[in-house]
Amino acid sequence: MPAYGPEVIGPPPRDTDQQFWDPDIQTMDPQRRRDLQDERVRSMIRAVFERPVPLFLRKLQSAGIESPDDVRSVDDLSAIPTIVKQDLRDSEADAPPWGEYRFTDPRAGVRLGTSTGTTGQPTISVWTRNDLFIEYESAARNWWRMGNRPGMIATHAHPAYLYAGGPMLSSAYEYFGFLNVWVPPPDTDELAESALRFWQRVTPDIPFMGFSTGRFFEVAAKLGIDPKSAGLEFKSMPGFGMGKGLPLMTAGAECYAYLGGACGRLPGAHIHEDWCVVQAIDPDTGREVPDGEWGNLTVTTLGRDNGLLRYDLEEACALLREPCPCGETSIRGLWGGRIKDLLSSQGKRFQVTELEGALRRVPEINEPTLEYVVVKPDGGGAPLVVRVECATAGDAAEVGQRIETLIGEHLGIRAACELIERGALPRSGYKTSRVVDG
Repeated sequence: MPAYGPEVIGPPPRDTDQQFWDPDIQTMDPQRRRDLQDERVRSMIRAVFERPVPLFLRKLQSAGIESPDDVRSVDDLSAIPTIVKQDLRDSEADAPPWGEYRFTDPRAGVRLGTSTGTTGQPTISVWTRNDLFIEYESAARNWWRMGNRPGMIATHAHPAYLYAGGPMLSSAYEYFGFLNVWVPPPDTDELAESALRFWQRVTPDIPFMGFSTGRFFEVAAKLGIDPKSAGLEFKSMPGFGMGKGLPLMTAGAECYAYLGGACGRLPGAHIHEDWCVVQAIDPDTGREVPDGEWGNLTVTTLGRDNGLLRYDLEEACALLREPCPCGETSIRGLWGGRIKDLLSSQGKRFQVTELEGALRRVPEINEPTLEYVVVKPDGGGAPLVVRVECATAGDAAEVGQRIETLIGEHLGIRAACELIERGALPRSGYKTSRVVDG
């Protein structure tokens, strides 16, 4: 019988001075890693045929792939049609509740969770212990890169219950060795205050950074709480503000929650290629776009009991392959936002995050937090309408003009800024919608 006890809940301890969480994997020779990927791709395709996994089997057969031997390497993946989130929803609706895309009987799993359902019926994810181990180890690489170490206090405010993200983050924190402080999402001022008051008692070493960070700052200002007393402090994370997009660090909980992590030496995030194949594809052809260009983020997970084959997340990504001075040898990825959030105005295409980069350069609208919405443009030549909350007692017209000028410099388009009073826009305890219809 294998040894068991409390120590098996987490990973073996390691020298806190070492550079990498898993040096052998993170500095692996690229060809050796590619051989590992090829082997795991073949194993996945074989499982699709032998178990079988009907949804993926139909995709393979539609491409003329009739045998596991027809797919020998990563290079062959581009011939396989992609699947998207709606395919998973449809499969679960046609064969409830699990659908026809599971590699493993759900009763062999140990955790169930759902997606947020912001764009349709939530899908169901099931993880085995092996699947969770891959996520926890991947998360550990990310946090170690950032300079964090076991014994630190970390906090978050992800939603709970059936939503998959909160339990995943909490358990990954605990696996790594953080003291995990999980507070409720700030859906109301009262919930935000309860978190702030607790953070004043047990102050995190790692400041809260998440979708609702600004909401906590806003409520702290209302209550007269010094954000630093609650451990709230905007700190630059490795890799952010470098290059044309954000580091590609996740592919969603239903696919790969901890896909990669940034080292801060070069733009992008190092992808955990031993457990996935990431491709930036042209959605019309399914083929990869040149490195550095935006394509659809498409992920094939490897080594899991429940995997996804050629899953197009309908988000933008760009891949970078030049060697990184940090010593990691994997490719790096940039995230460009959700494809549905890609805006077109005056002949320019851009993401909301790019617009936000301009707005954050205006101090008057960033205290205590930046709150804005963009009226979805029709793709024509009219100025882009941006509504921004502002409490300045100064010259509002001058602030608005400055915002329009900065947007013009940043994006190369004309904007029409509408300044509105503080508190006019709806608040969210998790993800905020920044694009409105009118």
